[in-house]
Amino acid sequence: ETVFCCAIRQYDAGTRQAVRQHGTQRHMSRKLVWIEQPRFQGFGCSECAWIFNSPGSPAGKSFDEMMRNFEFQRDKEFALHVCADHPGTKRVSA
Repeated sequence: ETVFCCAIRQYDAGTRQAVRQHGTQRHMSRKLVWIEQPRFQGFGCSECAWIFNSPGSPAGKSFDEMMRNFEFQRDKEFALHVCADHPGTKRVSA
């Protein structure tokens, strides 16, 4: 079993998500976490291997607007991802 050995910080954009599993639904608690690994530094899911890949520079006329747009896109993609589509070892805090 592989365990992610990295610094992980929980982020306040956590959510409860219905996950389809064997034709039924169950709820699982997951959090948006900050991940620091040798080859990746960014946001990911605490319960699966999903990571946020920014599509490019955030749009906006000011830094604050760019940050809001980035956070909106990140939170939207996190909320929409399905953990079952990103199998992998559950991330554990270091």
